[in-house]
Amino acid sequence: MTAFKAASQLALHTDAQKIIFLVDRRDLDSQTINNFNAYLPRRADGQSSIDRTDNTSVLVEQLKNSTDTLIVTTIQKLANAVKNPRHRSVLEPYKEQRVIFIEDEAHRTQFGEMRKQINSWFKNAQHFGFTGTPIFKENIGADGRTTDDIYDIRLHTYLIRDAVRDHNVLPFNVTYINTIHSKEDIENLNGEVEALNIKEVYENEKRLNQIAQHIILNHSSKTYNRQYNAIFAVSDTRTALKYYDIFKEINNDLKVTTIFTWAANEEDNDEHQKDYTLTSRHGLEKVIDDYNDKYHQNFSTDTFSDFFNDVSKRMKNHDAKSPENNIDVLIVVNMFLTGFDAPTLNTLYVDKNLQYHGLIQAFSRTNRVQKAPKDYGNIVAYRNIKSKTDEAVQLFSQGDKAAFFAPSYENLKLDFQQAISALRDKVATPEDTNRLLDEGETAELEFIKLFRNVMSLQSRISVYEEFDWAEIETELDWTQQIFDDFKGKYATFYERHKARQKEKASIIDDVDFYPELLMVDAIDVDYINRLISQIDLSSPNARTEGVEKVKKALTNNTEPTLFSKRELLEQFLDSVIPELNHDANITGELNHFLADKRQAEIYHFAEEHRLEPSQLAEQVAEYEVSQHENSKALSELTAGMTFKEKRTAKQSIKNFIIETAKKFVMN
Repeated sequence: MTAFKAASQLALHTDAQKIIFLVDRRDLDSQTINNFNAYLPRRADGQSSIDRTDNTSVLVEQLKNSTDTLIVTTIQKLANAVKNPRHRSVLEPYKEQRVIFIEDEAHRTQFGEMRKQINSWFKNAQHFGFTGTPIFKENIGADGRTTDDIYDIRLHTYLIRDAVRDHNVLPFNVTYINTIHSKEDIENLNGEVEALNIKEVYENEKRLNQIAQHIILNHSSKTYNRQYNAIFAVSDTRTALKYYDIFKEINNDLKVTTIFTWAANEEDNDEHQKDYTLTSRHGLEKVIDDYNDKYHQNFSTDTFSDFFNDVSKRMKNHDAKSPENNIDVLIVVNMFLTGFDAPTLNTLYVDKNLQYHGLIQAFSRTNRVQKAPKDYGNIVAYRNIKSKTDEAVQLFSQGDKAAFFAPSYENLKLDFQQAISALRDKVATPEDTNRLLDEGETAELEFIKLFRNVMSLQSRISVYEEFDWAEIETELDWTQQIFDDFKGKYATFYERHKARQKEKASIIDDVDFYPELLMVDAIDVDYINRLISQIDLSSPNARTEGVEKVKKALTNNTEPTLFSKRELLEQFLDSVIPELNHDANITGELNHFLADKRQAEIYHFAEEHRLEPSQLAEQVAEYEVSQHENSKALSELTAGMTFKEKRTAKQSIKNFIIETAKKFVMN
């Protein structure tokens, strides 16, 4: 969103007639639209500033409207507009006027005929390109031009080492898995020996099965027990379908699907006419049928864009608490390997050749920052692309590779060993922690810091391919059982110090706690709030699925603060959500609903106890802020009552104020 933030700020401080933010059509998924709308003001007619249709006339109307300074559109639609004689009367004034283009993913969207067509029309335009992987001479394409050729002056460079340093992205942990054992180095002969049928070797059924089995066996450890999900990049659509069938045949509980675009007339369709499953579109139809059964949807290749948006939403909203709605592994050919931004994605499996900007872009799907324990993006390569990786890193890090990769397994194991030794110098066994209770708070805090470090390192090292508990037990005398026993003690100390924090926070200001390494996140108010805000209003099926997901979480709730809200939230889900427009602000609607319900409850209670509703509402609002009841105001509320009535009423009113202040807010 960096490029778009720049565009939205520029729109406030420019004399240009239009600022046009250009994206590729395939980048406009549902979540991207929501992100854009968070920055864009509503148009005068109340509609979203972003038009997702393929109708070029809508774009032309926006260009005609002088109040629409900032326009978000696709390069495909703008190219259609300048080509079409029907729209030229509207576009004519812009030939010489100052127009600013902000172009995202500039390494991909600005090389080709569409860019040339746009440039030929907008004579006085200024172009700003954003890309994480520029085109240099080393990775130049058929177009024959570099990013510098197109944009001229480079205004700013921000390398991956800078992003890692600033905690904006994570480094990568790359593992190379050898899948071909032969007398000659076949993998390195690819492209050098024309007579060698490398494709036949790579697509061998036995090899594909072994890779699928490897993914199944290692996926949970790579994704921290499926807290995160993965993309599996393969060479072509037929291989994607083969892999899909293999995963399906193995019949494990991993949720796997695939998505790709198909060619209208595939070159090899003739030889596959009798094999219905092997043409890409027919194969994808079968995949979508399975998808519909699994997720209760109704997509087809005729509604491919809706299918794409649903897949994108599930990948971005991956949630370990509702595994039935997740996609664990998404098999792709090219889609989702650039521009797709999902912090819940932490692993890329690779069975295709990648190089230069394509390699860096694909890797970068995995390294978006999220909460612990996500420490780096995992790359598992089933082809020998190490030399290509080294070339790409060299090119895009300006020779400084230090920040690009996660530490080696051996280095991390050494850190892990030292952390365990430091812990055992303090407490040799989990039982030894009992004496810390008598040694005071400082001793307890020291244990917390030491074990916190062990937890963090164990979490990081466990995703490495080389990690083996048997080896760790032998070399470090450390087992999963010992870790779990220490973890139980740590949890006890954590709860003790959490309670102390309420009284005095200063003594543990320098301590970072990691409760997420000990337990699954609680289903609390924040979690429910997030689930409700993520309900997809684009279709009845999507609404139903979102509502059921929230209701299931409410049913499984053990958080006391949610008990009083459950009935209210279910009313909102049943009565309000079905009536909302597709672009409604769900959080705002929920707040309005709760405010109305609170007002009704205050009025009812006031009437029942012969109180002034406005005074009672004022006391509820005051308690929300101060968390204390106002004794003087309570006396004023009960001024007309007898002493006996006051005594009973005050306690009843006090309880009502406290309960109401907590019941009708979602924070």
